[in-house]
Amino acid sequence: MKLAISKQFQTFIHEIGLSLDLILQRADIPNLLWKEELSLSPTQYLKFLFEIDHELTDEQILAFSDIGNVKSFMPPFFVALCAGNGLEGIRRFAKYKKLICPLIIDVEVDETKEEINIYLNFDIPNSTMPRFTLHNEQLVLISLLRTGTGTSITPVRIKSPYPYSEKLRQYIGIAPTLDKTNALTFHLQDVLLPFVTQNNVMWSYLEPELKRRLNELSTENSFENLVEKTLFSAIPSQTFSREEIATTLGVSVRTMQRKLKRKNITFIQLVQKVQLLLAINYIKAADLSLAEIASLVGYQDQASFSRAFKHWTGDTITQFKSKQSV
Repeated sequence: MKLAISKQFQTFIHEIGLSLDLILQRADIPNLLWKEELSLSPTQYLKFLFEIDHELTDEQILAFSDIGNVKSFMPPFFVALCAGNGLEGIRRFAKYKKLICPLIIDVEVDETKEEINIYLNFDIPNSTMPRFTLHNEQLVLISLLRTGTGTSITPVRIKSPYPYSEKLRQYIGIAPTLDKTNALTFHLQDVLLPFVTQNNVMWSYLEPELKRRLNELSTENSFENLVEKTLFSAIPSQTFSREEIATTLGVSVRTMQRKLKRKNITFIQLVQKVQLLLAINYIKAADLSLAEIASLVGYQDQASFSRAFKHWTGDTITQFKSKQSV
């Protein structure tokens, strides 16, 4: 996927005290910020988000979540504010958010309870959404409604697998719930309030270009990314041999290897990249034994997995856990 990072956005990130250079270095991503665009595989994108998550303070999360700060850098935010009301804005945001993030936003209107429920999920199989990403998206939606209506709209309910800090709770305005799933709920009457930021002229100007980019997105996913996405599903089920992945993709093993070679990467390298990210996800986000994690990452025994993890990261699993808890 392509991640647009304009000079203005880079300046904003620097002003809130975040070092993109350091984050890219820790995520092992080439620093090509001078291009104002990063081309990231799903694996690289998740590593990038986890590194941001590790660095961000609550104040920085709130700065990122203020739609007034980021609307000029990200078209989905701006066109959402151009909508006629909150419901239209949220649906517009959900549709075009995928231009900048592999995120699925499900919007469910409950006519009986007169509520709207919003659920967030990554469009990357077997991956865990980092704390920053989930809380940021929920806070952005709250900011969208407050900015659009010019009123202090408060959610009915909000929950996630991650605890909310006191600063975030104060911003939200209600007591969040800790849960295995995530959800954000508003009164239907609140999301139907008219937006004072409505701008039909700007929307009519931007909509054709956004639709064109969505169409491009559906066809531009590289073969490398398709293989990675397939591996995310296949590795935990132990069905990730060359033959099995090639069959899933509808190509021969030879064709698959030839296409990957054009990208200067091998099948084994992709497998190891995905295994590492899955391992980090399971270690961070799941209460699983080492043997269970080893199996989900595609290893028959935990000793082999432990050696591989040390080779990938330079740390033992115990050392890695200790660093994450600091």
